[in-house]
Amino acid sequence: MAGHYFGERSLSDFQQWSKFGKQLFYERNPNNEHEIRVYRPFYNVFAGKYTLQITPFHAAEPTADMKPWHPSIGRALTTMQPHGERGFY
Repeated sequence: MAGHYFGERSLSDFQQWSKFGKQLFYERNPNNEHEIRVYRPFYNVFAGKYTLQITPFHAAEPTADMKPWHPSIGRALTTMQPHGERGFY
């Protein structure tokens, strides 16, 4: 049974609105060209902002939808978000 809907935004609304959380980035290992590391930005509901999930280097090839990682993406992620908790209403 569904709960009452009071017109508030949900996490699924935010995930549909923001395309940044649906992107995957990769970085090649400088010591072994056959290994990559994957960066996945996701919206952390407890922190109230985007954070990164980073895998260790593993043997794989990037898929067609992955984009190359650039350090400026990580800098933008940390500097362009508030440090306090906020809503997305």
